Amino acid sequence: MSEARNSARPEWGTLIGICLTFFAIGVTVNVLVYEHVGSAVKTIAAAGIVLSATSELAYIAVRDVGGSVLAALIAGWVVASRFGLLAASLGTRIKVGHLQRSCAALNCLDPNVGVAMQQTTPSNVMTAFWWVTGALHLGWWCGTFTGVFLGNIIGDANRLGLDAVFPALLLAIIANLLRQRPGLVAAIVGGGLCAALLPVAPAGTPIILSLTGAVVALRVPEPQVTAP
Repeated sequence: MSEARNSARPEWGTLIGICLTFFAIGVTVNVLVYEHVGSAVKTIAAAGIVLSATSELAYIAVRDVGGSVLAALIAGWVVASRFGLLAASLGTRIKVGHLQRSCAALNCLDPNVGVAMQQTTPSNVMTAFWWVTGALHLGWWCGTFTGVFLGNIIGDANRLGLDAVFPALLLAIIANLLRQRPGLVAAIVGGGLCAALLPVAPAGTPIILSLTGAVVALRVPEPQVTAP
């Protein structure tokens, strides 16, 4: 009975890998955030309220180049907008009460939704989802406190190469999408527009307008699958 109940649990290697990944991200992000805000309380609060490394780093990136607070907030929101889509896709696969559904929606991230959606039954979907959620939260919070309280020992995040974690994370997120025609179109159009606007547009504006790529991708027809 217990073996069947735990069959949807991801392999320990997968969970440990996710935990270590989010630990590295947590250290990177929170060292940088702490350097900017100079407050452990604010840094930890941002880690819990925003709960999105990519959003926090997008905000910092825009502010660092002189963008307004509003532009930085919108840039962070643009990066985080995918979480709503992830929550919507997960919602179609689960049969749980409103409380658990709400808690799941607040914790929808790329790894836990990706692993959960590979399951075949609603109960297995939730089992896999919460196992991965626990692993990534463990890594994120351990990394957060390490970055906040040991940041002075770690030193300059850029010198250690931790600044590469952000682009690497984004590439990992979109890697599978680039293999599909709409995702590739969105990346080319949005990335090209963003690169073209960087030298001339106000800070933050290129990121916001890169959403045009997603709008264009919606118009791209899916390839027709012919029956054998």
